[in-house]
Amino acid sequence: MYKKLIFTAELSNDNKIQEILPILSQKNYKIEFKALNEDFSLIEPAFTLIIGTNAEESTLCKKLNTSFGLATWQCNSFKHITADYYFRQPYDILNLLTSIENPYKNMKWLTTAMEMQFIAQAGLAYTKDRFDHERFTRLSEMAAEIMAEYTDLPKEKVQNLFCNEKGYQTPKIDTRSVIFQDDKILLVKEIDGRWSMPGGWVDVNQSICDNIIKEAREEAGLDVIPTRLIAIHDRNRHNTPLYAYGIAKIFMLCEVVGGHFSPNIETSESAYFSLDNLPNLSVGKNTEEQIRLCFAAYKDKNWIPVID
Repeated sequence: MYKKLIFTAELSNDNKIQEILPILSQKNYKIEFKALNEDFSLIEPAFTLIIGTNAEESTLCKKLNTSFGLATWQCNSFKHITADYYFRQPYDILNLLTSIENPYKNMKWLTTAMEMQFIAQAGLAYTKDRFDHERFTRLSEMAAEIMAEYTDLPKEKVQNLFCNEKGYQTPKIDTRSVIFQDDKILLVKEIDGRWSMPGGWVDVNQSICDNIIKEAREEAGLDVIPTRLIAIHDRNRHNTPLYAYGIAKIFMLCEVVGGHFSPNIETSESAYFSLDNLPNLSVGKNTEEQIRLCFAAYKDKNWIPVID
């Protein structure tokens, strides 16, 4: 991934860029602001990302064989500008750099099992031939056998978790209720002792906002109104451990209109935390980077959602 970021001179006075610079510095990225011209050269083009605002800079980056990201919020029109990345706001840059670059790298067994299960599930959904039905059933079983071989899960549990759905396979949806009070974020303590924003799988009969409201009530005891979309993340690009299916994580800022916390079967405690005093997080559900993103959105009334 990239080690150095070069912002073009036009972006040197961009207040939004200035907001993310301290975070990038903490993560040891080398940062420069430079005017690009034909005499411009790079020492490590493969590890450099140049972020600019126009077609001329895009063309120069192509000649330099380096990646170019377009700051679209600084363009009147970007219809004919070619870029490796189109950033709608500066936090899109941070989102790219903090994502897991290739979550399935060196895991051919997993991608093979996932593809086998995808083919089998679609085949079982649409075939009308009884012999093909048997073949697709066996293919699903083989996918479960591969998963069981390379994980600590028994085959029966893998089949329940990984091979139990019907119809065309699509990513699951997970929602997180983002609630602030006095510049602190609400987290709930799960039964295993780790903390997360209230949330969970979207039920089959729930809309996104309905689920946000339901999870906040069930896990935090609060009545909330979802107000603004913060981000939609591809879970396997941001959270660990890696799952054998796709998940879209939706973070929404919410306003509290009532309620109070009571211990329940999912959570034992709730509390508000500052960004510099976070507890032991359930990183499969929310990471420090994701919480940092929520703080940024909370402070920015004109926030543009970050979407993978």
